[in-house]
Formats: sequence, structure tokens, C-alpha cells
Amino acid sequence: MIGDRENPGLIPRSVEKIFAAKRDIEQDGNGTVSIRVEMLEIYNEEVRDLLADSGPSGKLVTCQVNSNDAVGNIKMDVNDVKDVEGILKLAQERRCVKATKSNAESSRSHLLFTIHFGVLASADGSSRTGRLNIVDLAGSE
Repeated sequence: MIGDRENPGLIPRSVEKIFAAKRDIEQDGNGTVSIRVEMLEIYNEEVRDLLADSGPSGKLVTCQVNSNDAVGNIKMDVNDVKDVEGILKLAQERRCVKATKSNAESSRSHLLFTIHFGVLASADGSSRTGRLNIVDLAGSE
């Protein structure tokens, strides 16, 4: 899902597309775009917020859903692709991985990456929101 510099995965390619669309919208003067990301890990039936500043494995959160949204976890504002790359690096460091016979590192948890975006139109002040959810299932490599 994340890949590397030579072969980026689904998450970096999606983030690049969203920021390209943001640049187009803002350069054309059609509005402003805000973007936030969140990263949750599910391991042994526990949900961890990988962006919470509470130790190497992230903060254990009680996952509550309110109108199709997780409540009580961190959503970080990001301004560019570099911000997201930093967040992905932090999350990967906190994620639960183990060695297997097939891979030096294999994820043992499900990773939920969500990017939220909002567009405030310049012409009439209307707003639109959306989100992209990408899920990396444990051991799916």
C-alpha cells in the first residue's frame, strides 16, 4: 500500500492525485481546499490511533462511529505531499510488524488510512466534502 520511492504504492499515488487536484482548483481561483489525514491500526481486536502522541505504538482508542466517522482519534491537517510522507513514516514506525518466512517485515495489523478533503467554492461560498478510505489488510502482501 505504501511502496517505496521507485515503486510508490496506492496511498502515495492517491495522495499525489488529490494534491494535484487541490493545486488545480486553487490556481484556477475556483476555491480553497483543506486536507486532513487519519491513520488507525486494528491489531488483536484493538484499535490504535497511530497519530496520537502517546508512545511507540500509538494511543489505544475506543472506536465510536458517529455519522460514518470515527470519533476520538486524531485527524492531522496537511499542506502538501511531504506532510503526508512524514505521517506515513511515523505510522509505519508505530505499526505492529513481525518477520515471517516470506518477508523480513510483515504487517500483523489492519491499517486504515483516510484522507478527508473539503472544497470551499470562491464563486458562491458553497462547500463540498469527501474522503478516501484505503485499507491495508494484515498479511495481504
